[in-house]
Amino acid sequence: MKHLITKEQETFLKKHKISSELLFDAQGEDISENLQKSMTEADKVIACNTAPCTENDTHTLRTIGGFCPQCDTTKIAAALRELKPGYIYFSGSKRGGLIKIGSTNEGKSKTLTLNLATARDGGYDDWELLFSAKTPTLGRVERLITDKLAEYKAAYQSEKSGKLQNGGELYRCSFLKAKEAYLAVTEENQFDFTQVSEKKHITSEYQFKNLKMTARKAVIEA
Repeated sequence: MKHLITKEQETFLKKHKISSELLFDAQGEDISENLQKSMTEADKVIACNTAPCTENDTHTLRTIGGFCPQCDTTKIAAALRELKPGYIYFSGSKRGGLIKIGSTNEGKSKTLTLNLATARDGGYDDWELLFSAKTPTLGRVERLITDKLAEYKAAYQSEKSGKLQNGGELYRCSFLKAKEAYLAVTEENQFDFTQVSEKKHITSEYQFKNLKMTARKAVIEA
């Protein structure tokens, strides 16, 4: 792959500890569903030799999620997490009418619940852990599930260590809608999950309205 990257990119990849084994030759293409599928099948998470970045035409790297890692290095962690084990989880806030899709390396229910309570995602402190499952490809599972729920994504901020930051993957949808996305991704990709846990006795309380977010307003799904 060395002949497909510049010296600057080679230095960049080394600095961020990105192995050449994770690179995929995009052959001048930009990220597309077909390219993502090819990268997934090959267990690659960074595309090189892509179409130039719109911000800098010397940037020809893309994460599997479609971001330029040279412009935004915060996207690297998500890409590298594609092939790492961990837990995908869904939590809900009754006050916010929101479902959160999250991921963690820690699967203990008590730890997850504590983290949810202190994070104040979207400014709410009543988050309840509803579902979790362990997967060997955490980032990939999370990316595919959130892609299916993209039209319900809500823009919120969270408070962490006294500072406001983006609220993460928060959605104006029901728990059922999130579960359907999980089941669809599982079937389409033949994912194997272990340590699956669902609080079936309370999930009925988190069947919020499914609000598709348009450029101007939210539209209630029929």
